[in-house]
Amino acid sequence: MMKYLKWLLKFSITVALLWWVFSRIDLESVSQAIGKADKLLLALAFVPYLASRVTAAVRLTTILQAHKVGLSHYGGLHLHWISMFYGMFLPGGLGGDAYKLLRLKQHFPAQGTMLLTRILLWDRIIGFVMLGFLAGVIGMSRFYHNALVFAIPALALPGAGVLWWSAKKWLPGIISVLGRILLLSLGTQVFQIICTGFLLYSMGETDHWADYALLFLLSSIATVFPLSIGGIGVRELVYLRGSVLLGVSEPIAVTVSVLFDIIVTATAVTGAALVIGERSERGAKVVSE
Repeated sequence: MMKYLKWLLKFSITVALLWWVFSRIDLESVSQAIGKADKLLLALAFVPYLASRVTAAVRLTTILQAHKVGLSHYGGLHLHWISMFYGMFLPGGLGGDAYKLLRLKQHFPAQGTMLLTRILLWDRIIGFVMLGFLAGVIGMSRFYHNALVFAIPALALPGAGVLWWSAKKWLPGIISVLGRILLLSLGTQVFQIICTGFLLYSMGETDHWADYALLFLLSSIATVFPLSIGGIGVRELVYLRGSVLLGVSEPIAVTVSVLFDIIVTATAVTGAALVIGERSERGAKVVSE
């Protein structure tokens, strides 16, 4: 019962945030922006987003393989795609990471639950660190005239030291592949920034690219915290408030966030086919036995 109440709370927060955002912008402008958008560029925006999902899946399997968990990259991609579906749509307590842990434990029973949990946690941490790094770099280029931006590089070096020390202490096997997974994480975020670039260009917005990229990274950081369903509502809120601070178009910013959420949701829906396939295979095995 509690797990359904949690999902209902997240659903309520999602609806409340969307209502708040859309009550403060011109919905007609958003509708017109979507209607006039170049449909080919909108379709092409899926390509870099799908590429980002592949690099994210490879990042996890790289960490797993470094710890003698023999999951292939194809198997990791399959696992990642189903976890997207579970994380987005299921009202129960089986979220994306919980599903990954369950399936990994089933396929690799010799590996301890604690090890697998740490691997999944560090996969998240690396992604979060890269978001912060890129947001810091773009923020420095955008606000170079503000003396406060120099706090970013001043914190970066000790932050990197803490990351290294923590990894060596809690998951030492990750050290040998740390450079590779950081590059994969960089690729994941760059692909998603390119995706938002396609969305902007589809609406004829070719200025303030750095501002929109910064908004995307900050919204991605905010959606790490599971306050709403799939980060929907939270992303729109960050884009709306951030657009005011950065002086970019509020309707365009919110439209980009909505279109990106549509891409995320549509991609997650495709995981349903893999879920059905898994259940069919298990059913066939039960019948054969």
